[in-house]
Amino acid sequence: MKKISIFKKVFKSPVDTRNSLDDRIYYYLQKNAVGYSKRVKSSILMDKFNINDNKTLRSYIENIRDNMDYQLIVCSEAGKHGGYWIATNEEEVYDTLEHLYKRSMKMLKTYSRIRKKARLNRQMTLKLNKSEKEIYKSIMEE
Repeated sequence: MKKISIFKKVFKSPVDTRNSLDDRIYYYLQKNAVGYSKRVKSSILMDKFNINDNKTLRSYIENIRDNMDYQLIVCSEAGKHGGYWIATNEEEVYDTLEHLYKRSMKMLKTYSRIRKKARLNRQMTLKLNKSEKEIYKSIMEE
């Protein structure tokens, strides 16, 4: 007699696998912070959701922005008068995109300078990491 085992695989939808705190932050913004004029400061979100530091809050916002199941766009502005809100128009989205672009370019510039310094006077010979190799390969294929 042949023994047959059947394993039932349970698949969760993206909604089921979300971090509940991501959901709670998203829905809080959806209810309380629609439009730039109703933006919510990070300190308020951190208090409301018992988050200890800005870096952690930013990681939750990043999760929400990266997850296509959260269809509304979470905008942000840094600084004393900044905060987070749900976009209500293209200008708010463009302003957020410009802010993110400038931050990412600044980081890329710093990254490049550190790499360049490592090569000065042959201090170090750094190998390309995996992501650099992928970028280099894609450039060479064009």
